[in-house]
Amino acid sequence: MDWKNMKIAWTDDAPVYLQLSNYFSARISSGELREGDALPTETSLCAILGISRSTVRQAFQMLEDEGVIVRKKRVGTRVCKPKLKRNINNLYNFTTEMQALGLAPSSKVLSFTTVHPPLKIAETLHLSAGDTAFRIERLRMADGEPLLMETAYIPTRICPSLSREQLNDSLYATIRECSGSSPQEAVEIYEAVTLNKRDAELLHMRAGEAAFRIQRISKNTSGEIFEYCVELARGDRNKFQIVLKNSGVQYSRVL
Repeated sequence: MDWKNMKIAWTDDAPVYLQLSNYFSARISSGELREGDALPTETSLCAILGISRSTVRQAFQMLEDEGVIVRKKRVGTRVCKPKLKRNINNLYNFTTEMQALGLAPSSKVLSFTTVHPPLKIAETLHLSAGDTAFRIERLRMADGEPLLMETAYIPTRICPSLSREQLNDSLYATIRECSGSSPQEAVEIYEAVTLNKRDAELLHMRAGEAAFRIQRISKNTSGEIFEYCVELARGDRNKFQIVLKNSGVQYSRVL
């Protein structure tokens, strides 16, 4: 794209940085600018538009916060894939959420074993000595792109006939069919982490890049804790939304 003839009809209705941000945002939304396309450098924008570098930086920061561009040294500023917004006001179901976004959900089973869980997890699941659980490790994808990796423990008594083949579909739907009880509520803890080499490779990222670690403990309609799960969600492809009200949201600080 020839940026030398770039023109913006500035108005007095909004700050210049916001108008610049909106200019690029509109072209990204329309498809005029696509994933991988380069934006002009800060220096060139200053010269073309006659604005300050701090103004350009504010505009680019807004676009980066919105998750539509990425800035990297020696690469420059480029349009990136938009982040997927995950609504955490309701019990989360990956399959349903992806379908709602118009994406095709799929799963790759990395491992499926019957184990005696670590003590902490066994206690969380209210397992007695000798009780077992399914340990399920899956890569969750949308349109073939890996978005998160999850490791879940499900007590075998909840769904004793669970098989590896069933894990390519919604695990919650399978548990509902098997046990007759549906997921009812969950407690999730969110933590910012960096990826190790193995997890980064599976998620198509680089070791050391940022991710969300989400620990989830779920109850069903029978009041049983039926799942202990840890998810690693790509930091570059996920953002989370929660609506806060005077009543209806409970939270606590986890140190």
